Amino acid sequence: MSVLRTGSKGSQVKELQTLLKEKGYSISADGIYGPRTENTVRLFQQKNGLYVDGIAGRRTLQTLGKTVTERAPAPPIGGSVERQPCAGMSLSQSGFETLFGLESQVNVSCHLHWPRGASGVTLGPGYDMKERTPDEIKAKLLSLGLSEDVAEKASAASGKSGTAADKFASDNKYLITLTPEQEKTLLRLTIPGYVNSIRRRITVPLRQYEFDALVCFSYNNGGFLNKVCNFINSGQVSDAMTLISQIIRSGNTYPAGLVARRKTEVNLFLNGQY
Repeated sequence: MSVLRTGSKGSQVKELQTLLKEKGYSISADGIYGPRTENTVRLFQQKNGLYVDGIAGRRTLQTLGKTVTERAPAPPIGGSVERQPCAGMSLSQSGFETLFGLESQVNVSCHLHWPRGASGVTLGPGYDMKERTPDEIKAKLLSLGLSEDVAEKASAASGKSGTAADKFASDNKYLITLTPEQEKTLLRLTIPGYVNSIRRRITVPLRQYEFDALVCFSYNNGGFLNKVCNFINSGQVSDAMTLISQIIRSGNTYPAGLVARRKTEVNLFLNGQY
């Protein structure tokens, strides 16, 4: 089975158009995947809760009622940089700036704060202390140039979540005020673990922006990193992007910022737009 998109032609496109027509959409079965077909696919995807990309991949075709016996390869993704093995890849500077923009917040991330939901006490661009040891936290803060006393006090945030994290962050809000450069340094010190998590999980070659998108997602993945990476490894890109776009819950809320973040991550992976 082929992934069908704008520019595709032939009997498979004609079959797709026929399936759409049977679902009540006004479209001619001419075997040419042009703007009309792409727009119709988008309408179908939106109506059925699929990721809206105008590409007829495995999930879209199955939802239309087509029996898929072979998993689809990843759809073509625009860009001049070829794919390469993940084992030797690192976050690019553009990827770093994108991640910093997603994780930092003026006059908030420079202090100890609690982002709510499942997060613990956090400092800088996403340095969550909930699952870090006191010694690890202290060492990281000392490397930023903070005093021994401040680092020791902040390390007590280890293991805290929920109301305990909220109280600690509120009581110690002004214990630390990072400069923008210190926030970026903290992110650089934290990145390697997330980069390695993608290197370990992804077994297929990626373009640089695809790798960057997955590193950004790994920072805030809601426990779905393995599933997303498994989809990527299996060539189920549409399924992976659909899943990412659905991970928008934080506790009992659906923050607009998290919804926007998912759109940024998906757009980066599919289109290379930082």
